[in-house]
Amino acid sequence: MVTKIGVREAIKNFNDLASKLNLSQTEEDNFFPEWNEELPEITEEEKVALTRIKQRYDYNRSSSLLLEGTINLVVVSPLLEVAGFLDPPFRIKSPESVELIIEDPDQTMIRGLIDVLVVKDSLWVLVVESKRTSIPVASALPQILAYMMANSQSQQSIYGMATNGDSFIFIKLNKEGKPQYDLSREFSLLPRKHELSMVLQILKKLGQI
Repeated sequence: MVTKIGVREAIKNFNDLASKLNLSQTEEDNFFPEWNEELPEITEEEKVALTRIKQRYDYNRSSSLLLEGTINLVVVSPLLEVAGFLDPPFRIKSPESVELIIEDPDQTMIRGLIDVLVVKDSLWVLVVESKRTSIPVASALPQILAYMMANSQSQQSIYGMATNGDSFIFIKLNKEGKPQYDLSREFSLLPRKHELSMVLQILKKLGQI
């Protein structure tokens, strides 16, 4: 008999990833160079668009914490548009339901929901998991990694971005052999000298890949 439980209940931390999905963080220094090497330049038009995103974020963030829908509307969707992910050859599927089968004696099935999924052909290029801004972005990482592991159509590298609106973390997952992942550093949107430009550069780099 298959028991269905939510991803939040089944994958709560990195230990759950290791024990239930055999997924661990790599020890290789050069596993994830894509987030900080040979990043594309930002055009003047893109700089104007990023300034607009930052202004809208500041306006909405100044009065309250941002809920998931507002984060997607004010930050994530405009950012994906500037990065070119809303145009061919990419396609958006949102929301997308993902199922994971855990091979244990009870055969537990983990079921979860992806907020934004960018797909080119059968390859997952980007996964975005939006959380409340009151929750640290790192808390989303075990779940988004579980979602990314569910991509059975590709054994190549899969990239993700987790954001709570205030900050961003990029992820690389490789399922060949023993599955491994690594993370970028955290980028912040809160300060006046924010890091949204580098977030866009990384997104453009992943789009090129």
